[in-house]
Amino acid sequence: MRVVIKFGGASLATGEKVRAAAEAVAGCGYEERVVVVSAPGRTTDQLLDLVSGMDPAEYAGILSMGEMTSVKVFSSALKSMGLSVSVFSPEDDAFPIVAEGDPLNATVDLEATRVACRASVTPRTAGSVVVVPGFVARCEGRMVVLGRGGSDVTATVLGNCLDADEVVLVKDTSGIMSADPDIVREARPIPSLSINELYALAHGGAKVVRPEALFYKTAKQRLRIVEFGRPLGEDGTEVAGVMDATAPHVESGGGLQEITVLTDGGLSRLGRILEVIGEGVRGVGTAKSTVSVFVQGQDWQDLCRRIHGLDGVRAVSGRRGVGYVDIGHPHLVDRPGMVARAATILSLHHINITEVTSSKGGLTFYVDEKFLERASSLLEENLVV
Repeated sequence: MRVVIKFGGASLATGEKVRAAAEAVAGCGYEERVVVVSAPGRTTDQLLDLVSGMDPAEYAGILSMGEMTSVKVFSSALKSMGLSVSVFSPEDDAFPIVAEGDPLNATVDLEATRVACRASVTPRTAGSVVVVPGFVARCEGRMVVLGRGGSDVTATVLGNCLDADEVVLVKDTSGIMSADPDIVREARPIPSLSINELYALAHGGAKVVRPEALFYKTAKQRLRIVEFGRPLGEDGTEVAGVMDATAPHVESGGGLQEITVLTDGGLSRLGRILEVIGEGVRGVGTAKSTVSVFVQGQDWQDLCRRIHGLDGVRAVSGRRGVGYVDIGHPHLVDRPGMVARAATILSLHHINITEVTSSKGGLTFYVDEKFLERASSLLEENLVV
């Protein structure tokens, strides 16, 4: 069984922690082990404070010093336990992570990396623990870096290109938490969640994993986030599924009732309105003084009667015959212009969008039901991501 294990900087901040991490790798029970190490502690931040205004290529080389230090220290710890160790340096032609673009925020060339991994890493995994610095890559004979959180990318890319059975990201919390434990004392570990849910949390500010790293997980591969100091094969959070970077998921449906409420208190009235409506809410659109609620399975006239007269409600109206088109894709949140592109496709075919709602990686257009099938087909066929 082949595993890629990534240790973050907090897990390598002291000699005692380095020793504990090395012991975890030595005793983890996987037959083939590839270890990705980050810069110890806050080394990269400190290097950023020291340098500025220099050539990007030189800058990248300096920023990589933390990772290179971790490689040397960690490999020494493994050797002291009697393990055979194979180390890679981004200065070597055989370095397996190949990238292109901005030297300070490079993008992995996945196919070139796959070729390099098969040629240089795979032959070494059977006889030794392979140690690779995270965050860094090579590009046309020079060193580049992958940007903030780049070690997560290194780990999942290696997992992809090496056909690893499992990728384990070691963090300083008990896997993924329900909230930041420094902010919410009652935060609890989440035993499992989907990869799209993790992507949304990461883009929403959760400092657990770099969102782009999730694109490289394969369908047959386990991805777990575990707590430093725990056995690598136990507990943590398991991340299920894969992210399709090639095409959006489009889903549609009709039969919605739309309720429009004009309020004095703006969004402060939303909670009471939803409480009165109860079951069947499909989506909510908000503006300064209006709230639009899309409901399944209820009659709009009955809803108008129930909402009318609520404190702060100035007027209410409704209609039936509304359809929705859901578009799901992570690039909706990380690539500029995606929402405009989707709206343009419909406008060019004279389909009016009556409401738009969105959240991390998800977008919903509401249209007249008579245009629903056409709108869904157009988006599915033409929204290239």
